[in-house]
Amino acid sequence: MPKSPSPVPALWPAPPQPQAGCARCADLDERRTKARRQYDRSAESDGNVMLRRHLREAHS
Repeated sequence: MPKSPSPVPALWPAPPQPQAGCARCADLDERRTKARRQYDRSAESDGNVMLRRHLREAHS
């Protein structure tokens, strides 16, 4: 029986997920979602950076 191929690693990390019940997380997630809907990939990337920073500073 042939071996199944090993999984290919993702090129980019998964987007950060907001913490439930945190108003700041919800705000940053909404901004990022709006940027994604408008195909503004630069603003979407900025939103990921801001959410990651917030998660590290407020929820670590």
